Amino acid sequence: MKRQMKWYVCCLFLMAVLGGLFTTSCSDDDEETQNITPEEAERNAYFKYDAADVEVVEKTTFNVLDEIEKRIANSSDANSDEEKSMLAFYKKKYDDLQAFAEQTADSIVATNPGNSKVAITGQLLEMGRVTLNYTDKGADGKYKRMSLLVVYPTRFFVNIDAKNIILGCHYTITSDHERPTNTGFQGMSDACLLGAEWATTSNYLVIMPDYEGYGASKDATHPYLNREVQARQTLKALIVGMNWFTGSHGEEFASRNVVVEGFSQGGAVAAATYRYWLEHSKEKWIETASFHIAGAVCGDGPYDPLATLQFYCKENWLSMPVAPALMLKGLCDTDEYAIKAGLKVDDFVSDAFYKSGIFDRIASKLYTTDGCSGALKDYNKDHPGTFTINADGSLPTDQVLNKETYQYFRNGTEPANNPELLKKLKALRFCLEKNSLAYNFKPQDLKIKVNMGYTNMTLSLPCQFSFLHGKYDTVVPYDNLSSINNKWGENKAKYIRGINYYDHGDMGKAFFLVAHDEMVEEMLNGSWKPGTSTFETDIPRIINDLKD
Repeated sequence: MKRQMKWYVCCLFLMAVLGGLFTTSCSDDDEETQNITPEEAERNAYFKYDAADVEVVEKTTFNVLDEIEKRIANSSDANSDEEKSMLAFYKKKYDDLQAFAEQTADSIVATNPGNSKVAITGQLLEMGRVTLNYTDKGADGKYKRMSLLVVYPTRFFVNIDAKNIILGCHYTITSDHERPTNTGFQGMSDACLLGAEWATTSNYLVIMPDYEGYGASKDATHPYLNREVQARQTLKALIVGMNWFTGSHGEEFASRNVVVEGFSQGGAVAAATYRYWLEHSKEKWIETASFHIAGAVCGDGPYDPLATLQFYCKENWLSMPVAPALMLKGLCDTDEYAIKAGLKVDDFVSDAFYKSGIFDRIASKLYTTDGCSGALKDYNKDHPGTFTINADGSLPTDQVLNKETYQYFRNGTEPANNPELLKKLKALRFCLEKNSLAYNFKPQDLKIKVNMGYTNMTLSLPCQFSFLHGKYDTVVPYDNLSSINNKWGENKAKYIRGINYYDHGDMGKAFFLVAHDEMVEEMLNGSWKPGTSTFETDIPRIINDLKD
């Protein structure tokens, strides 16, 4: 019954579009058009789909198991614990997908005896992959070419009809070759590989945008943790990818139910995107776009950048030294308020950190996150003792931030006799705070008025956030989730807790191997409820198996 209700809601959205197309006049529509604000009119124009603007850069098919085999082959000489863990991760993906294909093929053959199991198994694992370029507005307000990836099943011959869409937000990358649309990176990017798995096992249409600063827009500055910009751009990518697919392949994915998801930076982007949709869902562009975001599935995301920086200062330890560099550069270079306040990264970091070349490496888009942090080790060779770098690459926060910034965000100490710096510190604090998921927002269920052509109907839609977060995450601290929990108060949505002892890397495996699929499915099938999920107890076993 709940699944039928979901389908009914989606049909209403589709009917709303058709009603609008066939209605020549409507006083309510005319009144609403006259009363919309300039900001609403601008959003209506911005989110309008223009098929002529979309360019197919690459279109191909691939076997998802073949792609995983490439990863396994590339990882066969793994030495470090992390490399061995990733090899185990890929092997488990391979085994799970192979088992899925064989079981599904058996089921199909049982009801269609004339079909070949071998042929069906092969086609169950075959995916379509398309890279699209399109025009979007950058963080600087200028329009530029952007890129996204679409992954989809090609197996409609067995009448497996996909009705749902995953909007995938990738985790932090600093090198352009790691972007989702780079299909030449070890066969395909990690993000694309995950998308292929979801398209295979759950029959989703998967849309994954390259963030601004990567792919077609690689010459632009990446707006790291700029909540409003990244949310707007991600929704634009959804509309482009969804409309391109339905225009090219008919209405196989006609339900338009969407779950936006991501881990790490992707978790923050997913939450921000869903928040943006909730805030603007009563505007007419929602009707014309004809989709429904069922919820956001988020893992270990920096939902509160201020809480993250305060944690780094309180602990005086950085397990991922590039993180504050990305945070400061993203905000100082792209946040509208930061730009007006004249904020620069060298206002807040130590001279040595600034001179190390880490910001140049970030800007080049040539280095991974480890490669960017490696600038500190290289600088230390020429300037011995500048940084106290541990064997795992971590170092004290007070060697990254200058003394005034470190003390200000550690305990609120204001710099003496330096009013100009204090003004900038307060401006930075405000920028960090306003890019929080909870800033001026509390989740609540939606009531949307849909134009049916001859009348209006109000739909009630539940607000659904699902979070997974490691309590001992040192890269994106648990303080992020605690902050959201506290600020949302009685309006808090779903929190999945009790994941003790795990740091960021292991939580990523927990998210992608255990939690993700169930978190998505419960939003789509109507079984989502606030509280703790039952699969939580499976996570320690899965992680321990990977380590053995």
